[in-house]
Amino acid sequence: MYDNKRLFLSIFWVILGAVLLILAVTEKLDSTLYAGMGGGLIAVGLLQIMRNLRYRRDAAYREKIDTEVSDERNRFLRMKSWSWAGYITVLAEAIAAVIAAVRGQETVQLVLSYSVCLLLAAYYISYLVLSRKY
Repeated sequence: MYDNKRLFLSIFWVILGAVLLILAVTEKLDSTLYAGMGGGLIAVGLLQIMRNLRYRRDAAYREKIDTEVSDERNRFLRMKSWSWAGYITVLAEAIAAVIAAVRGQETVQLVLSYSVCLLLAAYYISYLVLSRKY
């Protein structure tokens, strides 16, 4: 599951995070957003590197991860979780769009409405593609 491409990508995230952090600290980039993003990229990259090295060295951990990735029950649970997350997101955004419209916040209402439309369009296109495939 873990290969050299993933390891190099993790190293790239650490380097990119360090560059962003250094540029933010030296005030080449004038927003603290970049310092936080750099720190986050460094943390995620280091965690992924540790996972990758552990996967390569520890046979029991490798077997556990491979089982989690290929297990049918886990695939089913991941698929169900995504579908529930999609329903919840669409409903929450639609309700929030109505609330924003009532409160007179047109920009918020438009952004939420466009997001709901985008999600529903993605759902419909995915449904059409998958109905042809299966």
